[in-house]
Amino acid sequence: MSGNKPLILDTPDKIQAFALLQIYYKLKLEVNHPNGPKWGYSPARQANAVMDQAGVLRKHSRLKKKVFEQYGAYLRDLGVLKD
Repeated sequence: MSGNKPLILDTPDKIQAFALLQIYYKLKLEVNHPNGPKWGYSPARQANAVMDQAGVLRKHSRLKKKVFEQYGAYLRDLGVLKD
């Protein structure tokens, strides 16, 4: 958010981008803090499912760090995540 402008999610694209970012930051938290919070459905599985559904060609990995890197690259390609 810039300045005092509120974040308004008023289009389907913005809502989807927000959901994708939620998965990204949950996965980032798991990668950086392995003894941190646990979720019923792993963010790594969610990220893999999103990339599989989108038809992203990638190296399949179950390692959270690798999935995090691939998912981050995918979101950058979409323009959802900025460097």
